[in-house]
Amino acid sequence: MLTFDPLAWFAHLVPERWLHRLIRFGGAGLFAAFAVVRVRQYREFSLKPLWGVETLVYVVLAGAYLARLEPVERSRGWREVALPVVGALIPFALLATPPHPFAAANPQRLLAVFWWLTAATSLTVWGVWTLRRAFSITAEARTMVTGGPYRWVRHPVYLGELLAAAGVCAWRFSVVNVALLTAFVLAQCWRSRVEETKLARSFPEYAAWARGRWWFC
Repeated sequence: MLTFDPLAWFAHLVPERWLHRLIRFGGAGLFAAFAVVRVRQYREFSLKPLWGVETLVYVVLAGAYLARLEPVERSRGWREVALPVVGALIPFALLATPPHPFAAANPQRLLAVFWWLTAATSLTVWGVWTLRRAFSITAEARTMVTGGPYRWVRHPVYLGELLAAAGVCAWRFSVVNVALLTAFVLAQCWRSRVEETKLARSFPEYAAWARGRWWFC
């Protein structure tokens, strides 16, 4: 049976070390472009702190791609490659539903949602900044990270993303978005388990560290 391993497929044409560098600089460039787009949307945000953290998350993601180490154990198989990518894209689908009148027509409720999104995204920024040398969208082991929010939570980036997705779902409430949010929660829970298995295999001290930290769901 053919293993789902895009990197290995392309490695027949380009050395794997160069593929890792291509992904590094390609990811940095992509998120830098997203940051530029967000900067241009400044006037569209009624709550400027939300604009600030949403812009910062793209800046930090771009920096994480540039700073990250080569993997000790890279991703292979659809659970380690495809599932994380699909999970990362689900929150963007929530934006396809228009704002619900319950929140959009009430300035106080809308402001509460926007502050919720600001707080949740701030946690994501903090987590990515702390994780930067070990950051990856797919399930890869680079180095153990135990500082910042990782002192208390094993997956603070996912926690921040889940809280933000819940806020978007409340703002743009629909049956479709409830289903998407449920799928996102399940995907992130599964994704975290796959990552934990890989980290425990790569770093013997990981299991003992993880037992003393809260999961995220």
